[in-house]
Amino acid sequence: MSGCGRQADIRTADVIVVGAGLSGLCSARELIRQGIDTLVLEARDRVGGRMVRKPVIDGGWIDLGGQWIGPTQSGILSLAESLGVTHFDHHDAGHTVVCYNGALSTVDRDLPPTEASPAISAAEVAEANRVWHQFLALTATVNVERPWLTSDAAALDAQTVSSWLATTTTSPFARFCVANWTLGQEGADPGAVSLLFALASYAAGPSDEKPEQWLFHGAAGQIPERLADELGDRIRLEQPVLRIAQDTGGATVTTTAGDYRADCVIVAIPPHLAGAIDYSPPLPARRIQFTQRAPMGSVIKYAAVYPTAWWRAKGLSGASVSDRIVVQTADSSPPSGTPGILTSFVIGPAAIGLANQSGDDTRKQTVLSELVTYFGDEAMHPVQFIETNWASEKWTGGAFNAVLGPKTLTTCGPAMTESVSRIHWAGTEMSRKWTGYFEGAVQAGYAAADAVLGRAT
Repeated sequence: MSGCGRQADIRTADVIVVGAGLSGLCSARELIRQGIDTLVLEARDRVGGRMVRKPVIDGGWIDLGGQWIGPTQSGILSLAESLGVTHFDHHDAGHTVVCYNGALSTVDRDLPPTEASPAISAAEVAEANRVWHQFLALTATVNVERPWLTSDAAALDAQTVSSWLATTTTSPFARFCVANWTLGQEGADPGAVSLLFALASYAAGPSDEKPEQWLFHGAAGQIPERLADELGDRIRLEQPVLRIAQDTGGATVTTTAGDYRADCVIVAIPPHLAGAIDYSPPLPARRIQFTQRAPMGSVIKYAAVYPTAWWRAKGLSGASVSDRIVVQTADSSPPSGTPGILTSFVIGPAAIGLANQSGDDTRKQTVLSELVTYFGDEAMHPVQFIETNWASEKWTGGAFNAVLGPKTLTTCGPAMTESVSRIHWAGTEMSRKWTGYFEGAVQAGYAAADAVLGRAT
C-alpha cells in the first residue's frame, strides 16, 4: 500500500474498516494477515453487530441474533475452526407443530406438508406443494450473482410475493406456506418484498443445502469476540462514523472522536446505515437511491429457557410454524437438552404491533401464551425469558437483513457492490452467495479485502 501523507494530529492506517460486525472483522483480519495496517471503527460499545450471545442457566448460551450454519458454508466453518469454535447438530427430531386457521396439527418436516391432517385437507396440501414447486422453479431461473439480469427480471421485480401469490393460487393455505417462508427468510411482510428479491434470496441460500443444520457450542456470538481478541487495539469502539471524504491522496474518516486518514475504506454496515454517512464527494445517485430503498426487516427474537427441553419427550422437535403472532419457533438447546431453550420469532407487521404493546410483561405473556398453544402448559413457566427487538437497536435498525421492495434490484442493483473510488462495501447484504447468512458476511468481508488488495474476485 502507498503512504498517505500521515499527519501528527490525525490517526492513520492503510485501511479503515467501518463496522465491527462479522463481515468487517473478516475484512480486517485478512488485510492484517497480508501485512496491511488496518483499523476498525465501531459505533457500539461491543463487536459483533447482529452476532451476539448471552449466558443462561446451567452454563448455557443463547444467540440474540443469528445462530445457524450449514455444511456447504465453507467460509464460516473454516473461520470457526481456525478460532477453535465447534458445532453440533441442531435438534430437529420429532414433529413440527403447525398452527393454522385456529387449528393445530403436526407434520414430519417443514412446510408445505406432504400429507393431509384434520386441520388441512388433501386438496390444500396438494395445492400448497404445487405453488411451492412453482416458486422453486422460478428460483432456478435467477442469475444469482446479478439478479437484475435474470430473464423476466423487470416483471418479477414489479411484483411483491403477496401479489404473485394472489395471481398464482386461490388457496389460503398455499399462500400461508409461501408467506411463512418469506417471513422467516426476509424478516418482512411478504406484501413489501419484491418477488425477484425473494427468489434471489432463496437461490443464493437454498434450503436443500441445509443452512440451519448446525449450531455452535457456546453460541455463534463468541466468533466476533475471538476475532476481536486477535485484532486487539486495532478495534476502536464507540466511534460512529459521521463522514468519509475522499481526495487524490486518500480518504479522511470522521468519527465522533476525531479524524482518521487511510488509503482505502471498507464500509461494512447495513445499507441504510451506510447511507446515513456524509460522503464527499457525494456517492453516485444510484448508490444513494439503493441505500434509501433497503430498510431492515422487523424481527423480535425471544428465548424461553427451561431446566430441560421437555418438548422432546412429547415427540416434538420444538419447531412450529403459525399464522398467529409467533410465526416460527425452534429448539436452540445444547445436545443434552439441558438447559432447554425455545427460540421464538415475531416478524413483520406482528413485530411492529407487539413492540407497540406497553410493558415487557405484557409482551412476555403474549409470547408465552402462544407457546402454550403450540406446546402445552409447561411452556408458561420458563426460568429465564429474554427479548431482543432488533428494530430498537440503533446501530442495526432491524433484522434479519436489508429487505428490497419492488423495482429496487432492477433499478439500483448494480450499485450495491460497486466500489466508489477508495470506498468498498461489505456486509452480508453485499454477498453474491448466502446473502443474509453468516457465510454471506464472511464472503463479503473477504471480497472487500480482495478489492483493496487488488485481487481478482
